[in-house]
Amino acid sequence: MKPFYLKSTQRKPTASRFCAGALSLSLTFCATAEIFQASPQVLTLPQAVSLTLKQHPEFKAFVSRNMAQQGYVQQAGVGERPQVGLIIEDALGNGEHSALRNMQTTLTYAWILQQEQIDSRIAAVKSQAAQLKIEQQIASLDLAANTAKKFIQILIKTERLKLNKIALQQAQDVVKAISERIDAGKSSNVEKLQAQAEQVRRELAVEDLEHELKASYYQLTSMWGEAGKSYHVSGDLMALPANPSVESQLERLKKQPLLAKFATQQRIAQAQIELARIEAKPQWQLSAGVRRYEATDDFGLVAGISIPLGSDNRNAGKIAALQAQQDVFADEANALLQKLDAQLYVLLQEMEHSRHVIDTMQQRIVPLLENALSDATHAYDMGQLNYTQWNNVRQELLAAKSSLLDAYESLHLQHIEIQRLTGSSISQ
Repeated sequence: MKPFYLKSTQRKPTASRFCAGALSLSLTFCATAEIFQASPQVLTLPQAVSLTLKQHPEFKAFVSRNMAQQGYVQQAGVGERPQVGLIIEDALGNGEHSALRNMQTTLTYAWILQQEQIDSRIAAVKSQAAQLKIEQQIASLDLAANTAKKFIQILIKTERLKLNKIALQQAQDVVKAISERIDAGKSSNVEKLQAQAEQVRRELAVEDLEHELKASYYQLTSMWGEAGKSYHVSGDLMALPANPSVESQLERLKKQPLLAKFATQQRIAQAQIELARIEAKPQWQLSAGVRRYEATDDFGLVAGISIPLGSDNRNAGKIAALQAQQDVFADEANALLQKLDAQLYVLLQEMEHSRHVIDTMQQRIVPLLENALSDATHAYDMGQLNYTQWNNVRQELLAAKSSLLDAYESLHLQHIEIQRLTGSSISQ
């Protein structure tokens, strides 16, 4: 795709100078260093995304959350403590049981058979670790997309600034040319005043874009905690992504982390159901020990078992609720898939339309307006058009080039959103 441009000359300022060659605009975008002071670091889109994913506070929080999850797994493996008991009988009474003569002392060790419950608790906690991983993937997609959008907006604003600076220079040259025409008796002071007003408007537009560009850089660098550090972004907005097929993108959509999150939640619910079933089972308690008979100076072994009474369905309500929750997750996943499907299809259509707009603007509309400006400039020199008519053609050409930038911005932002929806890499 050939970049649109209008040639620039260095002749003496005259009205005929401002023909179709007065503006030049290259769509190879590189933010200028003049916005910042001294030697900013060059930054590409993959580098910006990488910095965000390494240094954004939200990702640092995931490190702590992973450590917390490991602690929960460790804690889930801790069971009930065994118990040591000491029982003294037939002591300090009266008669035969006075003092310690017939005392019986029993030392026991009791424990609960709970390995099945422990294993189930560990499995339930570990299933939640998978959800944390999915959440991290979702966060990485959102942060990468946000970074890419800010990056693209800087490129667009940089080029708008170039366009407005060219328009400002043109407005200044027009004022000079009209002054010469006034001296030659070919223009009125009204036209000069109109041209001066146009020059002021262009100065304001340049100043406004410079402030916006500084703010955009600040927002971008704040994504990785270096807000205000001097960078200059480098990218090529003319390197348009290929139009992806609807079928391939809809297939990729099914692997979107948001949908995987619902599947993970279903697995977590299933693990909790299994845990509830196991916890509802009676927990047998065994005990063993030794007994001392003071009267005969003998020892004996003792053992026991304790089995809780009741049915195994005491967690039936909890299990029913978890099973219903699984159905909720499945329905929500289907609803989300339908919603994302519609969003993706619309974005694909909008992206195709943006490409058509770019082609039409660049290959047809801009060249036609360039020719119109050339003819209007000649007519103005011949006295066939007044300043307002001539300036309207110039403004229309500037508006067309600004609209072309809008189309480039829309296409790239649409592509970024498609990548986010489908879980694709956003650093390209």
